[in-house]
Amino acid sequence: MDLNKRQIQLILILVENKREPDYLPLSAKELSRRVGVSSKTIYNDMKTIQDYVQQFDVELIKKPRVGIYIKGSDKNLLEILTGIEFKRNNDYLDNKTRRELVFSQLLNSDDFITVQDLSDKYYVNRQVILEDIDDIELRLKSINLGLQRISGKGIKLDIDEDSRRKILTQVVSRQIFNAVPTINERNLKIINDNKLSIPKSLIKAVDSILNNFIKKQVMVLNDYEYQSLLVHLLIAVERIRLGKFVNNEHWGYSEIYLTESKILAKELEERLDIKFPEQEIYYIQLHLIAAGKKRPNNISAKLNTSNLLQTYLNNFGYDDQLYEGLLLHINSSLNRWKLGVSITNPYKDSIIQKYSYAFEAAINLKKLYEQKYNTKINDDETAYLALHFEAYLERKRANNNIVRTIIVCSTGLGTSQLLAARIKNDFSRVKIEKILSYDEFLKFDIKDIDLIISTIELPENNVPIIYVSPVVSTEELNNKIKMAVTSNTSQAGNYSLFNSLISSKNIILQKVKDWQGAITTLGKLLENNGVLRTGSIDSAIQRENLSFTSFKNISTPHANPKFVKKTQIGVLKIEKPVIWGEQKVDLVFFIAFKENMDQSQLDTIYERFWDILSNDKLIKKIVSSTSSEKISDLLKGR
Repeated sequence: MDLNKRQIQLILILVENKREPDYLPLSAKELSRRVGVSSKTIYNDMKTIQDYVQQFDVELIKKPRVGIYIKGSDKNLLEILTGIEFKRNNDYLDNKTRRELVFSQLLNSDDFITVQDLSDKYYVNRQVILEDIDDIELRLKSINLGLQRISGKGIKLDIDEDSRRKILTQVVSRQIFNAVPTINERNLKIINDNKLSIPKSLIKAVDSILNNFIKKQVMVLNDYEYQSLLVHLLIAVERIRLGKFVNNEHWGYSEIYLTESKILAKELEERLDIKFPEQEIYYIQLHLIAAGKKRPNNISAKLNTSNLLQTYLNNFGYDDQLYEGLLLHINSSLNRWKLGVSITNPYKDSIIQKYSYAFEAAINLKKLYEQKYNTKINDDETAYLALHFEAYLERKRANNNIVRTIIVCSTGLGTSQLLAARIKNDFSRVKIEKILSYDEFLKFDIKDIDLIISTIELPENNVPIIYVSPVVSTEELNNKIKMAVTSNTSQAGNYSLFNSLISSKNIILQKVKDWQGAITTLGKLLENNGVLRTGSIDSAIQRENLSFTSFKNISTPHANPKFVKKTQIGVLKIEKPVIWGEQKVDLVFFIAFKENMDQSQLDTIYERFWDILSNDKLIKKIVSSTSSEKISDLLKGR
């Protein structure tokens, strides 16, 4: 028997009430208050609940003028709770999932939908749906689109088909690829049907058709190009079935991939019993041109020093892997950017939040390409570029963890060779640069050495020395190496570096009109306190116009480092939340970092910063604080 979310909630309330000492029956009025529906709805729900609990030998008692309660043994009540917990894990829709489904339903409908229709479908009260609609309207405002709300008729999106499909692509991509990394039989089983706006059967069918088409046409697509093409086709099929077609006036009649587009359309038609109009075939062609430029025999990276990418990386820093990875990515992306076709990135928000330094590098690079090609590159594309930068930074971190070591013994032969072999085998971080005799050591330049392992007494110097026997145990050797090379990265150390950037004088509680006003207010405070130079505020606002730094109720704007006098983090607690991109923000962290900061310091700062931003309880405490000193203490872990 199926239970809706409200009925599950009512059972849990009744069971919990039964477990309370000296419990009293609950009236229908009290139950209606708790779940936000009428008493009439409660009585209707009780008929379903009564049938459900009977199978567990539990009785639902309804006594006029007394109330409603549940009667049964603890063992049977536990069976009910176990069954409901399993059902909640599989069927429960959290706020985020439900809002995505409501959004996709509005996007797929050209007619008005009432709040009551949505309330009935998702088993929540009208107020919850109204909050969902407010959230969706906020997202639409950030891209200059709006909702129609007409009393007595309902809600409707007033947008053209192209915009509708672009937004649907983002929503459907998140629904599918936030749940599973790739489409296959096993992964599809993981996704619950009620959390998708497109049926699994259609996803499976179109994935199979597209896979076979790519193999036959000998095309090479990377993961995100394939995912975006798949989602485009899924949405196209759904919209065509509703009789809704794209406008073809935006495209010419190029022959590139036209034949392949007709082949793909025909295969979809035959398998799915659908007819692709001519303009939809051109739409497929557009996406094939954008995603399918590469073939196995023509993937190449022209590595030269006179291009835009090389110039940018000369200033940022790079290795061959970063350069070649970005160059291949950009070469395959240029067609998309020029045609105005965007891929979607279901991991965009996580990338922006967790890899903020890498995303900033990607933002600066994309600005150069936007200027050169007079195009617009969205955050989804930029987030993929950021992954290349983050991988490079991870490689640098790994290299920074290498302990460059020399081994010294009386002759540099014999037992020292055994010691070196053991270290190479057991300690991957330790790189042995040289094995030296005592005389060789006295002449050796140790400026690039992190650690000296010696079997004999050596003169004191600035490099850590550990003394060992040639046959030292692995455990003892491990302990000594750890003690010598462990950097001061304890939690206290992490807190200390981050805490040095927080000062109550750079924290302000104030009401502002909008996000620009928030940056201006906080920026002026930091300028007056000698943290920022004149020009920092305009710089931060320009940066936000490229890509909003807001997520949840937080925003983290920052200015160009050339405007920073002193590395600090300013804080603004906004008395009344303001719209910031797609979010309502009431807490702002202005990041002011000087140029050429050491990467290890940045990593330590951002690690602690991310811990704070992802700690919802701490953020709530900060938002409810009434003084700069209290906010400072909370940020410093006091």
